[in-house]
Amino acid sequence: MGSGHEDVIGSALRELTAQAPAALPLPYDTVRRRGARRRRRRRAAVLAAVAAVCVLGLLGSGALLPELRQRPTAPAPSPTALPSSRSVLTTVDLTAHTVRVEDGTTVLKVLPATAGRPDHPTRPGAMTVAEKLASYHVNSSTGPTLAPAAGGGEYDLTLSWCVRLVAQDGYSNYICSLPWYGASAFGRQNLTFGQIGLRSEDARWYFEQVAVGDTVQVVDPAAGER
Repeated sequence: MGSGHEDVIGSALRELTAQAPAALPLPYDTVRRRGARRRRRRRAAVLAAVAAVCVLGLLGSGALLPELRQRPTAPAPSPTALPSSRSVLTTVDLTAHTVRVEDGTTVLKVLPATAGRPDHPTRPGAMTVAEKLASYHVNSSTGPTLAPAAGGGEYDLTLSWCVRLVAQDGYSNYICSLPWYGASAFGRQNLTFGQIGLRSEDARWYFEQVAVGDTVQVVDPAAGER
């Protein structure tokens, strides 16, 4: 298209523009109201955006879920109930050659025993279970005096099911398995060097019944000791 045609089109456009009616100016009040409406719409949009952000944050924290917060939660499952603690009382009767085991007012068992012989008597009095030793290695140089097990009082032994007793003044003794004394000793004679001996099966049973802190009362009715 030549330049002559472009001039004709340009002239026509200028003419149309000149002939178009000019926009009427709006009154000041109208302009002000329209501006106020636009500002309100912008503020509303901003507030809505802020509210949306807050709602999302509160939902994430659970603050807008009062029905869940107020609903009582199910209690956590409790661990398997343990048996209630009990206190076992042991009475060692040096005259009757017995160990009586009681739980409250119930006598659990009366075990035949052997205790200290006349030249090494078992000391009577109140004692407390201080320690439990399922296996206890002793020898004649470091351990207590026991039976002359092998060769003139020399010994190297591993004792089983030992319960160590301690008196208030620090004196200690043992209730344990002393099987080498033989079946005829238990419940009939006192043959030890002061320890309280039980048959192996009885010593294990007793070991499983008592706990550290339980009371052991050693009595000798023949000597007037209670």
